[in-house]
Amino acid sequence: MDKKNIIFAPNVLLLDAAFLNGTVRDIKLLMGNKLGRELPDTDLVDWLICLALDGGLRGESNELQVLWVADEGVRQMPGCIPSALEELDGQACQTPIGEFSFSVVPSAGLVSRAGLFAELMKLALDAKEVKRLLLVPDFYEYGEKLAKTLHDFNTESDEDDALGKVLCFLLEEPDGGFPCSIDLITYSLMHIWGIAPDDL
Repeated sequence: MDKKNIIFAPNVLLLDAAFLNGTVRDIKLLMGNKLGRELPDTDLVDWLICLALDGGLRGESNELQVLWVADEGVRQMPGCIPSALEELDGQACQTPIGEFSFSVVPSAGLVSRAGLFAELMKLALDAKEVKRLLLVPDFYEYGEKLAKTLHDFNTESDEDDALGKVLCFLLEEPDGGFPCSIDLITYSLMHIWGIAPDDL
């Protein structure tokens, strides 16, 4: 996928595959051990519906463009359904809240995954057609750089509230705040894995 020629949908979800392969995998293992049972695989479409709803999508005719950022050579997301990135790339599916389209954007060794995530984020922020931008970054790896990129964009933008359309999904509230809206991602994961709040 040529990121220079991306045509954005009104709603964009930018997701780092390494977050699923690392942090989410570890959380799933930890919760499963605590509950004493094996948790089911992560149904990606159901999880993305949860994120979209948490992000404010309502109704049945939304368009959500899901951009998966991945390191070159990463082809699988173990513990997910589907698990192969190539099964997602260029595909689309109809959901109860609208059509989801999927594209995989590999770093291709020319830029770091953190740099690619930031570049795609800036392109989406600049795109007038994007009304809502949802972010699922690998926060512990490059959260400070991400915060600086968002802050710089907000400072340089002509809009009064340049980051008003941005929601970042994190595991916890970062110290010192963050330059856009935040939602905790744990609840959507627990829902997909069949974990009730009382279980923990």
